[in-house]
Amino acid sequence: MKNTQKYRKLYLEQSQESFEKWGYYDPPRNWEEFEQNNIKVFRKYLTKERFKEKQTTPEIQVKLYLGLLGDNLEHFGFFTVFDKNHFEEINDVIFQTSRNKLLSRATTASGTDHTLSLMDALSAFSCNDFEIIDSFFPKNLFSEDVYFPGICVNLLNVIYHKQTNSAQEALRRADKFLKKKNTTWDKNIVLYFLALYHRDVSEANEALQNLCTAYQKMEHSVMSIYNKMEKCFATEIHGLYRLAKLIDEEFFENLTIPKHHCFFQEFELWHKENNYPKGKIFYTYPQEMDYLNRIYRAKIPKVTLKKHKSTPKLMKDVELFAQELAESVALVPPSENLNPLQRIQMQRKKHQ
Repeated sequence: MKNTQKYRKLYLEQSQESFEKWGYYDPPRNWEEFEQNNIKVFRKYLTKERFKEKQTTPEIQVKLYLGLLGDNLEHFGFFTVFDKNHFEEINDVIFQTSRNKLLSRATTASGTDHTLSLMDALSAFSCNDFEIIDSFFPKNLFSEDVYFPGICVNLLNVIYHKQTNSAQEALRRADKFLKKKNTTWDKNIVLYFLALYHRDVSEANEALQNLCTAYQKMEHSVMSIYNKMEKCFATEIHGLYRLAKLIDEEFFENLTIPKHHCFFQEFELWHKENNYPKGKIFYTYPQEMDYLNRIYRAKIPKVTLKKHKSTPKLMKDVELFAQELAESVALVPPSENLNPLQRIQMQRKKHQ
């Protein structure tokens, strides 16, 4: 896959540029640097002593672990697995990084409802992590959002949860949206969900192909180099494609795999040959950082909405989600108690 080497080239260029400017490599080039960076973050922000000093609540602790530690894996994870094009590990990196994003977004105020998680959910779908739908897009949670995430999530609610009573309104909103001037991405992702609803193979194929092209024009990051890197692998489009399999096997079998360098056809063929395995945890954190491992193993709460004084719109209740997630984490037993040397040896052996 040509784009995997392009990704690695861009990644190393950014790391070298950081060293020349600041005297350290960021992002990390190897496991040693990655783990040293994690240790620095942990000791500066996440120790029990610091939490005690700051009187940090469990809800804040969850947010800090997700945002300061869990977020560090994504680019390094892909950089590592792209070196070998090992599809099982690619699947696992997607699982862990998309799960971290979804949990982090659900615990972070954004002035929006639950539909802001759509893109992260699509990435999760690409490793067959469909269980997240019931938590992040619960049944009967209809969005008033007029932008494409709201339109698509409402259609997902109708298609996946079989909410036929909401179908007419969801379709009306989609039709109204398409009559406006939209970007190629916004237009075609709505068209894909409509094609999925109507089981229109031709429309779905066309939308997927157009989305691959549009993916190259989207802004994925405020940093130019990361923006270029993230255009290399369209996990969200893989997720859209794979969602069809969940909804209707026969419909999925009739779809055409998109032809574009950002869509890894080999990845899809591997999934088909291996019966579409769900991703799993790629990297286990050391014992002192085990709280993050437990977050990933905890039962995921359901997103809820609430009214805010400043606006009549319903917004996601991040405080309640963080509280319930922290309570869920507290019920998860500690991970296996390996000493640091044993854990590092096992981790590196796994990824060799």
